[in-house]
Amino acid sequence: MTSLASLTDEFATAGVAPRPITFTSWADAVRRSVLSFEFDCDRPERFAGTVRDRSLHGVSFIDMSSGRHAAYRGPSSIRDGDAGFYVMTLQLAGEVRIAQDDRVAVLKPGLFALYDSGKPAALTVGDGYRSTCIRFPKRAITTRQDDPLADITARPFACAPGLTDTVWSTVLSVNRNLESLGVHGRTTVRSLLTLVGTMLRGELGHRLPARPRHEALLDRVLDYIDAHLADPALDPGRIAAAHFISPRALHALFERTGTTVARSIRERRLERCRLDLADPALADVPAAAIGARWGFPGASHFGQVFKRETGCTPAEFRKQALAGAR
Repeated sequence: MTSLASLTDEFATAGVAPRPITFTSWADAVRRSVLSFEFDCDRPERFAGTVRDRSLHGVSFIDMSSGRHAAYRGPSSIRDGDAGFYVMTLQLAGEVRIAQDDRVAVLKPGLFALYDSGKPAALTVGDGYRSTCIRFPKRAITTRQDDPLADITARPFACAPGLTDTVWSTVLSVNRNLESLGVHGRTTVRSLLTLVGTMLRGELGHRLPARPRHEALLDRVLDYIDAHLADPALDPGRIAAAHFISPRALHALFERTGTTVARSIRERRLERCRLDLADPALADVPAAAIGARWGFPGASHFGQVFKRETGCTPAEFRKQALAGAR
């Protein structure tokens, strides 16, 4: 883990470190930047902590240090506005215990864990605590209605050489360079979450028994759809043939998810179009060209589908998204 250690040391000395603040101010800052918690501290008069929170395109990067305390997130603390996120935290110093889903992850330096903002959780933090967290929407890494990562919340994972080290090194690097990304920020964050999703699904695969055949087939079908979204000829018949099943079996597979093949293709195309329309680096690319890039056969058809599904035209959506980015 040499590369991780050197990168965290470099990050710790980069920029201006936030000033330590009192327990009350620290707790309020954590509620604003991470999630709504109830806090307990047995010596608040001696407590000192720091919080640095920065966000880019829906992803929050939070660096924290603190003294001993406990944080609780019960049903009354969970609000609709902050229930659709995962929080992934890497321990840099000290120790924390994260309890969720009847599991407890004990994190020491070099370990990380994931927890779900929509479920009760309890964190017990020791002295000398320091961590880096990212908070990101669940929909950024999965479009499934269920919670595919429920089996790995509150489990400790090692930041070991390989994919996990690569992902966390990238997280820390993006965090360190956040203000310098400019028009490349959205693309960078999107790529980062692709890496994070790949890593978490890999950890999930290591811990679960063999999945039912229909679930594994559905994942392969969705991967195939994502890889061929740009092709206007993509349809259920072609998808079924590529997986050696009948169109009827394909439609039955999607009935289990509460949607249809056609709607899934359309939603995934629209999501890619929304991301591109909101990307400042693509501001000069005509909206019709973006629609064609993701498989919509004509400008008129693209505009009609986009407005029906989102409530605004591609041009209106782009204007609002770019104004928000600025």
